[in-house]
Amino acid sequence: MKEIERSRGDAVALLQALVRFPSVTGSEAAIGGFVAEYCRRLGLSVEIVEAEPGRPNVIATWDSGLDGPTLLLNDHLDIIPPGPLAAWTYPPFDAVVVDDLVYGRGTIDTKSGMTTLLVALSAAVKSRLAIVGKLVLIFTCDEETGGRLGMQHLGRNGYLKADMAVVAEPTSMRVEIATKGRLGFDIETTGTATHGARPWLGHSAISDMSRIVLSLERLGSELAARPHARMGRPSLNVGTIQGGTVPNMVPNWSRIEVDRRLVPGETREQALQQIQVEIDALCEKHPDLQATITEKIWWPGYEIDESEPIVAVASGAFAKVVGRRPKIGVKDAGTDASWIHSLAGIPVIMFSPGDGLRAMNADENVSITDMMIATKVIAQIIADVLGR
Repeated sequence: MKEIERSRGDAVALLQALVRFPSVTGSEAAIGGFVAEYCRRLGLSVEIVEAEPGRPNVIATWDSGLDGPTLLLNDHLDIIPPGPLAAWTYPPFDAVVVDDLVYGRGTIDTKSGMTTLLVALSAAVKSRLAIVGKLVLIFTCDEETGGRLGMQHLGRNGYLKADMAVVAEPTSMRVEIATKGRLGFDIETTGTATHGARPWLGHSAISDMSRIVLSLERLGSELAARPHARMGRPSLNVGTIQGGTVPNMVPNWSRIEVDRRLVPGETREQALQQIQVEIDALCEKHPDLQATITEKIWWPGYEIDESEPIVAVASGAFAKVVGRRPKIGVKDAGTDASWIHSLAGIPVIMFSPGDGLRAMNADENVSITDMMIATKVIAQIIADVLGR
């Protein structure tokens, strides 16, 4: 803990360095190399696994050589784009410090989390913490778009082996033990194009799509009325819509992208069937309506019991650092924790500074004070799980 307290300035500088990598999904190579070298300098063995060239997954291992548990710590290298720059008070990749806050894209999701893992690791090594078992850190690419090249690739190729895991996703300093599932799909309608001066000679794909959108809104309201005791409401959101070619032509195509969040008790198959039922009902009323559904993303949810040892360890570590027990919560967004649990059966929690509800906003920022407290909690987890 003294080592962490001494490293506050270094921790802020590390977070600034990480934020200054514009590691939008697909551009993780530079930050991956930086993190790999950081771990090498601390004496860890490092392997870089790529599902595709230039898309690194960094695996750093501290192996004591003694029998004991394996603790997995995880965060992701990629971030979402900053959006319109005019909305930012400070440039999103400058990592400007104002009082106790560091501003920049990724400060919350999740480069402050990455900083807590790396600084806690550094403190453990520099203070010569004697451990048993293994500490494995995995930094993945592609998390923001579902992890096909990241955690999914690692899980399906035998890289996920641990007794318990912590994912450094933003949790507002809560210990989170579950996520909703995410199903992403497109719906496309097909019409008949003709000149806009004679629309009765064609068939509008956009008109058909408008009927589908209204039907999905009704379905979303029905879903919201059936909340889960822990996870809250399932949801359905039509996120994008496209269609047509020019204004003076009847549109012969339209497409929407839909995001569906599932709670425990709902399955992928049931969610897709609900959508198909809605479209089939519309086709009965409007025989010329033609629509196809294409699944794009499936991200399973997960849930562990509060009695799992990793929950007790994390709660105890938090209490030692902060002086009180943490709140236990759940997350409505998808994270690598889902793949760690579903592909490898590893009990996993999420814990990190930062408010996930503000993660994708302009002027994203994180508290330095919270980041340093979270770093101490991670270090205490390492000591309590692996310390001799």
